[in-house]
Amino acid sequence: MSGRNRLLNGLVALLTFGSILVIMVVWLRASQNTILGLYSISMTGFLIFMYTATAGYKPKTDSGFRPEITVVIPAKNEEEVIESVIRAVFSSDYFLFRMQVIVVDDGSTDRTWEGMLRAKKDSEFSDHLELVRHERNYGKRAALASAIARSHGEIIVCIDSDSFVDKDAIRLLVQPFNDSRVMAVSGHGEAINKDEGLLPRLQHYWYAEMFRLLKGMESRLGCVSCCSGMLAAYRRDAIIPIVNEWLRERPTATTPVILGGVPPGSWVARGLASKLIKSPGEDRILTAFALSWKDAKVVYQSNAVVHTIVPDSPRQFLRQQLRWTRAWIHGSVLSWRFMWRKPFPASLVFYLFQFLLILSPAIVVMWLFVFPLRGEWMGTAGFLAGTIFVGFLHGLNTWKYQRTSIESVPYRMLFVFVSLFLTLTILLYGLVTPWKGGWLTRANSSPIVVSTTSSRTEPLETVAQ
Repeated sequence: MSGRNRLLNGLVALLTFGSILVIMVVWLRASQNTILGLYSISMTGFLIFMYTATAGYKPKTDSGFRPEITVVIPAKNEEEVIESVIRAVFSSDYFLFRMQVIVVDDGSTDRTWEGMLRAKKDSEFSDHLELVRHERNYGKRAALASAIARSHGEIIVCIDSDSFVDKDAIRLLVQPFNDSRVMAVSGHGEAINKDEGLLPRLQHYWYAEMFRLLKGMESRLGCVSCCSGMLAAYRRDAIIPIVNEWLRERPTATTPVILGGVPPGSWVARGLASKLIKSPGEDRILTAFALSWKDAKVVYQSNAVVHTIVPDSPRQFLRQQLRWTRAWIHGSVLSWRFMWRKPFPASLVFYLFQFLLILSPAIVVMWLFVFPLRGEWMGTAGFLAGTIFVGFLHGLNTWKYQRTSIESVPYRMLFVFVSLFLTLTILLYGLVTPWKGGWLTRANSSPIVVSTTSSRTEPLETVAQ
């Protein structure tokens, strides 16, 4: 690192830590309230810890580790991109003979299946590509389960059907698995359509922060809370109990396909857990379960980059955020049962973050509505100024670590207003309606028998060999 970069990084760190303490003092003086004061101290402590921990984060470099992998791509109505997504995987610099790719069309109503078949015709990799077609839509978890049940790799790499991996992304993603304690790894996501409007560009820089700052901190603790579906990898043995429960949902399966390595009487099939694992947010559920094993670690690889298509309309964005909010709630409840057993720093940060998020709607209402109604405008002004400045620090530090464009700073400051709106609407609504959107299994249980292209009869699916 050059002297100029060291000086720049030092100035950013000094500005970050010095100003956070000033912000805490301002918030404490303006709050005049025990709960608001407690929240201010807790938030300041969390920010200081996050910046301290993430400063020491470094991704694993390539050590030559090449496990056998199965790449899983669940898809629905992705006719415009699915062939390109598949070809991006096979353009990776991972050894082809160590890679199996399974793509599942989960009841698409467009020409997704035809796009998958076009990719299958490529003689260079067709022997390593298996296509599965659900004759109707059963949901992402059923698609994942169908693919994983056919997997041979010791590592399962999950990629969203609208996401394109860099050439070296898969190779770098699997490097942490050289440590036997690592059960799951998250890649780094960026918006491929960031130049298509203000909303995609805001999301692009928000993603950069959420991955590099938050997951960088969590990775130092070995407790990344969500391996994003854009690009994630799991030890196959670590997630088999979850997959077996998802396989039981197959509406035509009189005897579910049970994969090996399932502990008898696994807790995932009992009580609240049996409902939580069938809720929205398969990524969080898989991550939480992978982390639940004794001494398990879940980490993040900032050098394993995937480019995804983010929502470009407010309606799509809000629907996505509501789905993610409920997924966070369900995944958090599932994690509460074991996170207290993790090392103290990891469990403290986990529960503190949950506390801050759950309390945030009430805090925002107090600062933005209750205080002004009482004529205490200075407190509201201080809260807004401090929040916008924290957005400035997030953007600045994201630029420092990821070397994104310096425009990450103003865009992250602008995203503060989006965050406040989401807190007052989506987060609040999600907290009071957590059961909506998939707490229970699908209601349909009518048998469906579908012919297949293989020599055996597959309930639910068509398989292109």
